[in-house]
Order: sequence, then C-alpha cells, then structure tokens
Amino acid sequence: MYHPDSPADAEYVELLNISDMAVTLYDFVTAEPWRFTDDPDNPGIEFLFPSEPVTVASGECILMVKDPAMFGARYTAPEGTQIFAWGAGRLDNGGEKVQISMPGDVDIEGVRHYIRVDRVRYSDGSHPDDFTSGVDPWPTGADGLGSSLTRLFPQYYGNDPDNWQAAAPSPGTVNP
Repeated sequence: MYHPDSPADAEYVELLNISDMAVTLYDFVTAEPWRFTDDPDNPGIEFLFPSEPVTVASGECILMVKDPAMFGARYTAPEGTQIFAWGAGRLDNGGEKVQISMPGDVDIEGVRHYIRVDRVRYSDGSHPDDFTSGVDPWPTGADGLGSSLTRLFPQYYGNDPDNWQAAAPSPGTVNP
C-alpha cells in the first residue's frame, strides 16, 4: 500500500515467508538483523529489524508500516500479526524499489554490505518512458484510489508487473 487514499501515513508493506520453514530475520554469525529499505544506495526508508531476533513462520505475513496509529485507524490486521514501524521516510507514490536484505560482509573500511533477499521495483502505472515498451505495465488502481498492489502468485517472480494487481487491501492476510 504505497499510496493509500487516506490517511497518507497508513502506508504498509507485507512480507510473506513462502518457504516451507521458519525464517529468522537475524544473522547470528554477524550478530546483525536483516534490513528493509526503499533504496539500498540512497535510502529514504531504512529499517533494521530488532536485535531480538524476529522469526517468520512458514506462510506467515508480517507488516512493515509507516505509522502504526494511522495504519490501525484505517486497516485491521489479523490478531497476532507481527507489525513493525519503519518511522522516517515514506514510499514513493510514483514508484520505486523496496527490498529486504540480510547482512553480508564488512569491507576494509568497516562498512557492512547487505545481500538482497527479495526486491520489487513498482510503479503507479503512469510512467511509460521508464519502460522500453513505452507502456507502464503496473496497475493504476493502487495509486491513491483505495486499492493496494497485491501479488497474484507469491511463489512467482516478484519483480514482474504481470504478477501484481490492484485489489482491496488485506494487510497481514495471504491472498487466495
């Protein structure tokens, strides 16, 4: 939900564990949590999961929200859904990339690098110049009209616009 109809701070991103086992968003070797960001090279949103390890069960959705109070005023997540607030920054209403990454190596200058686990580069459907076909294939109904971008098949490639549709928001619920 990159562009809610109202309130603006009710943005959210769902993360779904599609594997057949639990995933812990923490690297015990590096003693570092995983990271959620909107642009790893120039983040406006940069959220490190808690150092108290977060585990996501097989088939479980967790939510990343801009503002928990605004999210809760607009949407209802199933009881027990893990919800994390990213705080500063917002999702771009025109489109951008969002990704989740796990800690990687530290370079010679002491900078931690991250390994991308999953990424989606979405659009609001109105940027044909950004695509070689001259057509922006992303659905327009999620651009401030009350719908969210919804992944059709979680097991299929997530960065494919054909695997997304504009649909009624259902935060924390696996789509049928």
